[in-house]
Amino acid sequence: MAQLTDSIQQTHEDVRRDSINRGNSLNLNRVLVPLNGSQHSEQILPFATMFAEWFSGEITLFHSLPPTHPARGARPRQVHYPDAPHDRGTILASAYLEEVVSRLGPDGISCRWGIATGDAATMITSRATTSSFGIIAIATAARSRFQRLIKPGLLDALWKTTAAPLLIINPHHTDLISHAQKAPKTLIIPRHHRSSDSVLPIASAMAGASRSKIKIVEKKSKNNRKNELEIFNYFSNMGIDAEIVRSDGNFTRQIHKLQADDPGSWILVGSKMRSGIRRSILGSVADKLARDAVGPIVVVADSKITKQRANASHKATKALTTVH
Repeated sequence: MAQLTDSIQQTHEDVRRDSINRGNSLNLNRVLVPLNGSQHSEQILPFATMFAEWFSGEITLFHSLPPTHPARGARPRQVHYPDAPHDRGTILASAYLEEVVSRLGPDGISCRWGIATGDAATMITSRATTSSFGIIAIATAARSRFQRLIKPGLLDALWKTTAAPLLIINPHHTDLISHAQKAPKTLIIPRHHRSSDSVLPIASAMAGASRSKIKIVEKKSKNNRKNELEIFNYFSNMGIDAEIVRSDGNFTRQIHKLQADDPGSWILVGSKMRSGIRRSILGSVADKLARDAVGPIVVVADSKITKQRANASHKATKALTTVH
C-alpha cells in the first residue's frame, strides 16, 4: 500500500513539474501588473502572485505617467520647465511602487517595477511584447457596450491591442475584497468555437501547476462529441483531471453560475478579441463573461490575432525607462 501511495505521489509531482515547464515556455512565470496607485488596482495582486508561486516566477509592477504638454503650466514671460512635473511624478510613482514591492517581499515573491511615460494602454502593450510577458494582470470593471462607445476604458484599449493574455478581476466584487484569496480548485473553460482552443495550452499548464481540475463547458450537440473526446484526451494525456459539462440553455449565464457555485474558481476563455463598434454591436462570449464574472477570468487571443498584434506592437514600440 505504501509503494502504491508513493507511486501516485510521484505521478502527481511529475504532472506538476511538466506543467510548470509548459507554463515557463509560455512565459507564465513573467507577469506584468499595471497599477495606477488606487486600492482598486491593487486587488489584482493576490491573483498575480499566484502565477509567481505556481511557476517560480516574478511579477513586474508597472505604472504609466501621462505625457506632459510643453506649454502646460507656463505663464506669460516666465520660463517653464516641462520636465519638472514629470520628474515629480516619477519620484512619487517610484516611491509608491517600492512600497508595494516591500509588501510582497515577505511572502517570498520575486518582484520588480517599471515606469514609462505615455498612453497607458500603449505602454503596457509595448512592455508586455518587448519584455516577453506571458500575462497581463489587471483589476478593472468591464464597461457596458454603450459606455465603451462613449468613453472607452483601459481594458477596452488593451482588448484591442495586446497580444498577451489578460487576467482580469472586477475590484468592485465584495468577495474579492473581503476574503483572503486561495488558489483555484477548478478552472472553467467555455468552448464555443475553434478559437476557444487558444486557451488550452495555458489551461493545462495552470491546472497542473496549481493542482486544479478542468471543467469544460460545451453547447449540447451531437456534432461536438468527437471534438469533446479529443479535448478530454488532450488533458488526460497530460495527467490533468478534466470533465465535460454540456450546456443546453443560456451559455454565458450557465458559465457564470458554475463560477458562482464554485467559489475561487477561474474562467479561462479563448477569444477573437473583437474591438470597437464590432465588439459593441456583435459582442462576444469572452466579452459577456468578462463583464459579469464574479471571479478571475483569463482571456487568451486566437493564435492568428496574437501574431498580428505582436508584430504591430514591435513596430510601434517606444523606449521605456526606469526599470529596476
